[in-house]
Amino acid sequence: MPTPTVQNMTELDMLLIVFLMAMVLVSEAPQLVCVFGGSCVLPCHFQPDINFIHWVNKNGVHVHSFYDNKSQLKLQSPLYQGRTSLFLNQISGVNASLRLSKVNLQDQGRYTCYTSTLTNNNETFVTLTVRAPVARVNITLLNPTVTCKSGGIYPRPELTWSVSPRPATTLQNTTEVHEDDRGLFDISGSLRTVSNDTEWVYSCSVQSERSARKATTRQNPPMQSASYREVSLPCDGSALCDITWTFKHNQTILTKPAGGRLQVEKEWEPRVKELSESGRLLLSVTSSAESQGTYTCTLSYPEETDVTTIELILEDHNGEGSQTLWFWLFVLPVFLVIIFIIFYDCIKKNMKPGSKELNRENNSGTDFPLTRVEGAPQEAEGMLQPETKHDLVSYMQKKDKYVDICSECRELC
Repeated sequence: MPTPTVQNMTELDMLLIVFLMAMVLVSEAPQLVCVFGGSCVLPCHFQPDINFIHWVNKNGVHVHSFYDNKSQLKLQSPLYQGRTSLFLNQISGVNASLRLSKVNLQDQGRYTCYTSTLTNNNETFVTLTVRAPVARVNITLLNPTVTCKSGGIYPRPELTWSVSPRPATTLQNTTEVHEDDRGLFDISGSLRTVSNDTEWVYSCSVQSERSARKATTRQNPPMQSASYREVSLPCDGSALCDITWTFKHNQTILTKPAGGRLQVEKEWEPRVKELSESGRLLLSVTSSAESQGTYTCTLSYPEETDVTTIELILEDHNGEGSQTLWFWLFVLPVFLVIIFIIFYDCIKKNMKPGSKELNRENNSGTDFPLTRVEGAPQEAEGMLQPETKHDLVSYMQKKDKYVDICSECRELC
């Protein structure tokens, strides 16, 4: 039988396939699992001196053909255009395996590899199964809800919760699953959180057949700190995981791949002081507007994601710290100077040297002036004359005035 050419292949193609199927040596069909969107090699081997290779799928659709020492794709289905190739440098070495790229769910099923040599014909079957494993689970804590999401999964996944120290069954939760236009599934779940007066641990697991991933988040009590100081934000990881710190859930602070170099976002470089091997972050906080809020540490392991959420509260909220600093540096010194001036002015006005009252007191050496009544008996000595009584009243009034002034000064001080 002459070797078919490109010109007459269209007429002879179906006859040739029927001829091969009538004379084939049937091989057992191995199971092959391919990842959605990736590349897969469908194995096929034959005897030396090959003349013809023809791949078809379960519906008889042409996938790839080879003869006249090159690939022939005129009859190839549009479903496979640009996605198939042979190992041309190995065909002489009895390798007729097919490389299929950009694998999708429509590629699933049984494939047949027909080969023809000078001595015999061979038929090899391969059953292709496509899977889209759980690649990542995202967990977010926004009181009063913790949310868990994952997408691009096949077959249909399931989502489960675990909570410590309370069983998850006692908390309100919901789960939703949606199928996209590619046939893949997206899944999301939400769980009502508990009060944040103590540490709670929420874990979300997404499973699909043999693939599974888990994400955990910790709800810590709020952390308080003073402004313009350094604060240490805890995170319990290791050198074997990827570390990511974010602020307010959407602003990336830094990333550090496992075994890789630390990368800090430019706007955070002045504030990031140190990142420990475990992921603990030493941060310089500024005003409440810039530094107060939710900080999240995400640790990514091969099969698990661990998230720690920290709510940082600064003591100078609404500028109280700045007002206190302003008071001690400026207001208080000015106030003390004013008090001193008032006190000095009081002394200067009411205690002038050389005044009549003070001179009289200094000359007599007594609390008030006394005069002796002429002609009075000895026992009457010390009695006051009328003008002396007037002096006594005047003295007492002056003394009360001095006491009031001193009391006022003491209150001001």
